[in-house]
Amino acid sequence: MRLRKIAWATHRPVLVVEEMDASSKGFPRGKRFFLSVHPLSHHSLWSWIDAVVALGMRVKDREARAHNLRVARLCVHIGRQLSMSAHELRVLARAGLLHDIGKLAIPDGVLAKHTPLDDAEWSLMRTHPALGLTLLDRAGQSTRELLAVLYHHERLDGSGYPYGLRAGAIPIEARIVAVADTYDALTSDRPYRHARTDEEARRVLMEEARARLDPKAVHALFRALDIERLAAPAS
Repeated sequence: MRLRKIAWATHRPVLVVEEMDASSKGFPRGKRFFLSVHPLSHHSLWSWIDAVVALGMRVKDREARAHNLRVARLCVHIGRQLSMSAHELRVLARAGLLHDIGKLAIPDGVLAKHTPLDDAEWSLMRTHPALGLTLLDRAGQSTRELLAVLYHHERLDGSGYPYGLRAGAIPIEARIVAVADTYDALTSDRPYRHARTDEEARRVLMEEARARLDPKAVHALFRALDIERLAAPAS
């Protein structure tokens, strides 16, 4: 099952899903399902987001779901090390969970490709932050979480996407998601490579922190990982 399109009718966001695979569970084959809300209130906004996340968890693979949850957890750990408030930590958790929701609109053949993406596929992949914002923002309002969805692939030196923002122009939530996302991506198996060790991932993040990733967020992640390792029971 995969996302077929996003449409808008009478100011309601409508998510259209069609079952594509005999192995898909939960919906009868060959039928479409429409999910919509009125974008009238803060409560409606989060009801819509929660519904989209729940649907996304049924549409995409188990590892993608686990990745989003790990990124959310790492974002909160980074925020705690940066002495962020309880409200800010909740924002980070939601941002980490939602950061890749735009990938619901990216074909599985691109997401799971075992060889390097070609130029056209890479251009398509780079649209997922904006697709995520479109999916969520039309529910009624912009929030700090949604800015993190849009900007989590921006980099301090302006080399990121979709807009090439630099340094302080990138919201802190997006900078934190970028660090958590990079670390989890490096330490997880991907279709085109095996996971790197914690030591290898830290080395990459240190190199990236010189120009591309927020150094304070990188060092906050390292402190959080060290604390977690010390607190873990000996095996």
